Amino acid sequence: MGMQIIGIIVAAVLMFILGGIWYSPGLFAHAWSRETGITEHKPTPKSMLRFSAVLLVLLLVSAAILACILASWLPGHHWRHGLAVGFLGGVLAAAVVGMNTLFERKSPKLFLINAGYYLVGFCLMGVIVALL
Repeated sequence: MGMQIIGIIVAAVLMFILGGIWYSPGLFAHAWSRETGITEHKPTPKSMLRFSAVLLVLLLVSAAILACILASWLPGHHWRHGLAVGFLGGVLAAAVVGMNTLFERKSPKLFLINAGYYLVGFCLMGVIVALL
């Protein structure tokens, strides 16, 4: 059980880091900003701390759910099992992002940016949870 908690924490932190890279100016920040209509702004340290804390809690919940699915669905703890569960979680997240994109009348480009993050991130989280 202790290793599973460590895996959940590590997976959530790594997906948090992935988000920082994915939505950075070096990758998709400018396209995401353009597609959402959200202009770059300088958040206060307090608002950034609150945002980061809530995001990390949501990522911990996501990793814990993947761990529960992994433990009850597939026997053993192999990285391929984690990848399969993470992929399915990523496809589910992408479908939800797709529904939101449709209702919000946002662009397919924004869908690909956001859904891509969840697909890659959940695959990463599934593998980490399976290995730890």
